[in-house]
Amino acid sequence: MKNHFSIKKRMAVLICLILAVLAAAAGGTLAIYTSQDHQRSVVRNRDNETIRFSSDKLYRVMEGTASQKYYYPVGQGDLTMTFYVCNYDQAKSALFSENNLEYQIDFSVKNGTGSGACYRISNGSSEEEIENGGTCSFTDSLGGGKKSLNSYSFTFAEGDYNKVELAVTVIPKDTSQTQGRILNGVLVPVEHTAERGVTVKYEYPDSRRSGPEDFDAYNLLVTISGGEGTVKIVWDDSQLDLDPFFAPKEGVKQTDEIVFKMNSEDETGSYLIQFYNHNSSKPDWTDWAKLPISVELQTEEQ
Repeated sequence: MKNHFSIKKRMAVLICLILAVLAAAAGGTLAIYTSQDHQRSVVRNRDNETIRFSSDKLYRVMEGTASQKYYYPVGQGDLTMTFYVCNYDQAKSALFSENNLEYQIDFSVKNGTGSGACYRISNGSSEEEIENGGTCSFTDSLGGGKKSLNSYSFTFAEGDYNKVELAVTVIPKDTSQTQGRILNGVLVPVEHTAERGVTVKYEYPDSRRSGPEDFDAYNLLVTISGGEGTVKIVWDDSQLDLDPFFAPKEGVKQTDEIVFKMNSEDETGSYLIQFYNHNSSKPDWTDWAKLPISVELQTEEQ
């Protein structure tokens, strides 16, 4: 009996040792797999990373794409527009490019009312004077390995609100760094008045160019001044459709109305909202003031 018990005891110890060896081997394999999987995920993230090249006012597009207009709200009496070129994506500013990026930025002014060299363009270190109809360029770069941006300003003549247009194109020296993307846009200053208290103003930036019956899409510029407020926009959904990609910072979108917060002290002080003709035929209205859209500033009681 004693020998039989010893054999059982030795067998139990041996089984425990075998199980321990198998557990250690499995753990090591899991650790190696986890490490490799982590490395693969890092590689995948780097291969599919966001394009780290953007602007706060210009559009990132493929080379050869036609420029879109950006209606730039400026305060009454203010004659300067400023924008940035950045080495990160606007939606993911914490992810910046690791490499230096050289580019050429071209400017062109048109539709201004001033004469002579009455417009000025600056990149912070130098300044160019430019006539209505003229062009100029800068060669600049963005340093890699840290978050960086370059600032540009355009000073225009008094009375040129909603008239003068500044066309801007930014072309990287090596477009492979930006996956073939460039930056472009046409900046159009739109004057708005800041009044005491929280006020809201809206207008149709195209209203001085042609009648609304000539357009398939309608731009509505909404600005708020004097603080923070809640804006409500209502439209006739049998005649107009809201741009499905419009996404306010805070808001609730419904079929024929949208209610959202705006703040004149941060980036939500103005919105350019686009509506589309709901029908295939031309609309009945011929006056911008008769577009079936209303905008109001809500009070707390509402």
